[in-house]
Parts: sequence; C-alpha cells; structure tokens
Amino acid sequence: MKQEVGVDIDGDGKPDLNLDLKTLILVVGGLISLTMTYSTLTKQIELNKQEIEVAKKLPPAQSQEIINQKLIYIEDLIEKIEEQHDKRIDQLETKVYKR
Repeated sequence: MKQEVGVDIDGDGKPDLNLDLKTLILVVGGLISLTMTYSTLTKQIELNKQEIEVAKKLPPAQSQEIINQKLIYIEDLIEKIEEQHDKRIDQLETKVYKR
C-alpha cells in the first residue's frame, strides 16, 4: 500500500518528484526539528548575552592559584622575619648575659 504523490515542477505533465507519505512526514518532522533547534539556540544566545552583561559588572575574580601564590609568599616573608628576630634576640641575649 504505497501511495506516491507526483510533483510536477516544470509543468510538462510528468512528475519530477515522487513523494510518499513516509517521506513527507520525515521532511515535515525534519523542518520542525530544525525550527525548534534554531529557536532554542536563539534563546540560549540571548540568555548568554544577558549573563555576560551581568558578569561585566562584577569585580574580577582571582583564581585559586594566585591566592595560593600570595599565601606562599606571605608565609616565606613571615619565616624570614622570624629568623631575623631570632638572630636579633640572640644578639641581645649575648650582650645582656655576656656569653
């Protein structure tokens, strides 16, 4: 039970395209699918544009790596200061107790 529809494009009386019901359903389904995909992508692009505008107003975020580098630098600086103070205290003790 295959029913075909002949489409005459150039008007010569002979069908140029033979389309059956299955092919028509597939073509219509494909067009609907493409239309829905385009619509979804357009909405997502608009949402992304809005999120970008909001993000532009926020202060820049520092990465965890930069924060870790700053912490390591501060820890090293504190250790150097402690060493200097220890040396200074030793010098003062030596003067006071005349070692």
